[in-house]
This record gives sequence, C-alpha cells and structure tokens, in this order.
Amino acid sequence: MSSKTSKDTEKLRSKLKDLLSIPSSLLIVFLTTLLMRASFYLAIAILNYPHYLTHLSSVQKTWIFIVYPLSELLTVLFFGVLSDKIGRKIIYYIGLGTTAIAILLFSFVSEFALLLVVSSILGIGAAAQVASTLSIVADEAPEDKRGRFMGFYDAMTLIGLGLGFGGGFLIMEILFGNEDVTTMTSSQQTEFYKRVATTSEVLFVIAAVLLFISLVVAVVLLKGKQFVKFGKEQTIKEKVSFIIKDKNLRYLMPVWVPIICLYAIVLTNAEELAHTLNLHDVKLLIVLAVIFGSILIGFPLNGILSDKIGRKPFLYIGMFSFAGFVTVLIIGAEQAKVNNPNLLLYLSPLMFVLGIGCGAFPPAALALLTDLSPKENYGSSMGAYSVVYGTGMIIGPLSAEYSQSVGGLFGLIILIWILCAISVVGTLLVPKHLLSKGSH
Repeated sequence: MSSKTSKDTEKLRSKLKDLLSIPSSLLIVFLTTLLMRASFYLAIAILNYPHYLTHLSSVQKTWIFIVYPLSELLTVLFFGVLSDKIGRKIIYYIGLGTTAIAILLFSFVSEFALLLVVSSILGIGAAAQVASTLSIVADEAPEDKRGRFMGFYDAMTLIGLGLGFGGGFLIMEILFGNEDVTTMTSSQQTEFYKRVATTSEVLFVIAAVLLFISLVVAVVLLKGKQFVKFGKEQTIKEKVSFIIKDKNLRYLMPVWVPIICLYAIVLTNAEELAHTLNLHDVKLLIVLAVIFGSILIGFPLNGILSDKIGRKPFLYIGMFSFAGFVTVLIIGAEQAKVNNPNLLLYLSPLMFVLGIGCGAFPPAALALLTDLSPKENYGSSMGAYSVVYGTGMIIGPLSAEYSQSVGGLFGLIILIWILCAISVVGTLLVPKHLLSKGSH
C-alpha cells in the first residue's frame, strides 16, 4: 500500500514538474511580454485619466487613442513577415526598444501633433513585439504543448493589462481621486494639474526604464539563442502571397473575428466599470477580481486541456462562454451605474465559471493556427492573426456602441449572440481534417 502511495506521489510530482516546466527562453519572453504590456497599459491608463492633458479636447484625446491601435494594425503583418525573413530576436528587441522609447517620449511631449506621433510609435512597438513573441512561442512549443504555452502567453498579456491599466488607474485615483476640481480657485486648479502632470511624467519614466532594463536582460540572456532555422528561403513578396492565398486563414477568419469583437466588448465594459468604481466598495472590487482571476485561470488551464483533448471543443466552449460572460457583465454593469452593485456580486459565481470558459478560445485558436502553418511562415501567420485581432478590437466597441444606440441594452445583447452564432457557424464550416490536426 505504501509502495503504491509512493508511486502515485512520484507520478503526481512528475506531472506537476512537466506542467510547470517552461524553456528558459520562453520564460524570458513571457516575463518581458508581461512588463511590456504592463508599461503599455500604464501609459494608456495615464493618458486616459480625466485630469491629465486637460488642454486637449475630447475629440483630440479620441484621436490619440485611435492612432496606436491603427498603427499596430497597419504594421503587425510587416513585422511578422520580417521576423520570418531576418529572424525573431531582432524584431523582438525592436518591439521592446520602440515601446520603451515611445513611453519615455510621453513624459516630454504634450502638444497634440507630437502626441499623435508618439502614439503611433507606441503602436509600432506593440506590433513588433506581438508578431515576434507569438512566433517565438510557436517555434519553441512542442506539438503536444502548443495550447499550454499559448495559454501561458495569453495569461502574461492579461496580467500585464491588469497591472498596467489597473495599477495606473489606482495610483492616479489614490493620489488625486478625492480632490474636487470644481471647488478650487484658478490658481489651485493650475497647481493641481501641474501635480497630475508631474506624477504622470514620473510614471512614464519608471515604465520606460523598466522596459529598457528588460531589453538589456533579454539581449544578455538570449545571446546565442537561435529561435528558428529556416528550411526554405522565401522573399517577402512570397510570404505575403502565402498569407493572401492561405485557405486555412480564410476558413478561420469568421471563427476569430466575432469572438475578438466580444473580447473587445468585455474590455470596454470592464474599463467603464473600473471608472465608476468606488475604491471603498468591496463588492465591486470582488467582482473585478472575479472577472480578472477567472479568465487568468482559464487561459493556461484550457490551453493544457486543448493539447490533451483537441482544439475544436475549446473553440466552442470559448464562444458560448464569451457570449454568456459579456451578457452577464453588461447587465450587471448597467445595474452598477444605477447604484445597484449587488446584482454583479450575486452573479459573480456564474461569472467566474464563464470567465474560465472565456479563457478557452485564445490558446486553442493560436495553437490551431500553429498546427496549420508551416514553421518557416509562423511569423507571417501570427502577423495575420494579429491583424484580425486588431480589426476585431476596433469593430467590437464600434458595433456595440451602434447596437446600443439603436436598441439599447436589448440591442447590445442581440449583437453579442449574433457574433457568437457567426463564430459557431464559421467553425462548423471549417473542414474537419483541418480541426483534426489540432487533436493529439
């Protein structure tokens, strides 16, 4: 009996060791991705703070937030193709360095035109970093661990988002949230805005320095590491042609775009909820922790399971979970606006389960793309995925705003389930032999 117990214990230890074993090169990529996303979203949180850049109009601020995803969208495929052509590391370093430079520049500029330029540089840095790191994960992940490592990557991105945007928001609220500008004299307002600007500049510098340090550490630790050995030499034109003609990507488009739209709606509503958050209201803090924690758990957990069971079931789980999660979130957020946060609290167990399900889609989708792509074109394929991702992140909030303006809350809920239905139908139309490649 004791011998059997000892064997079971040893078996469990072996499984845990296997689950937690990550190649050192990927560990570096994951940690720098976390820092890059944290710095990126810290900058976004500060730029979005209502008492910062008060000399700009709301339209001008909107343009600043349109430019960086647009520049990311326009350049990410180029960086993906380039990472196939000249190697992952150089594009990876360019991404980290460019993002750090952009964030540092934010501490020195306040003019609208210059802010637009810096915002576009920020998007270019993000494009290079996303295209290269996704390709590196695809290169380094064994076939039976692709979902797992993509899940870890998604988790690092989400932690970075939470630490950066949430941390930036909380810092500014703690320092300045209790001050009422409307009761201040003109000189007091000037002094207040000056303090906000100084704090913002310091935070930009800290974030940029952390990124520069992570870049130096990555260069030192990854010295001599070759991420991919190219089998077939292709020109950039041939690689772009591959993306355009790739039937697999065309099959996956109607599967991906609707779910990414739902993901964008989740982020938008969670952001709105954070802005209406009373820092002393423990109920709403619990709800935000449930939203963040459940998806965070869901990414690696579902990635591991998709390696064991296959990609297709987790695509469906993700689709329906996203639709259910967004529906519950927007209804609860609407109630929170009218001082009824209890509904969100009561629904938090359901949101936790649905949130874990939401984490099923991204790892399975990225692992499936890796399954279907030639190794020498991983960068090009990941760049194409990122274009689709960026498109969904733009279409999602815009379509949600339109549907809500036409049909109110009911119109938004209808849109959510239409998007889910499109993704389900898209998956049903994918040839079975393609989805079976993601099963092991």
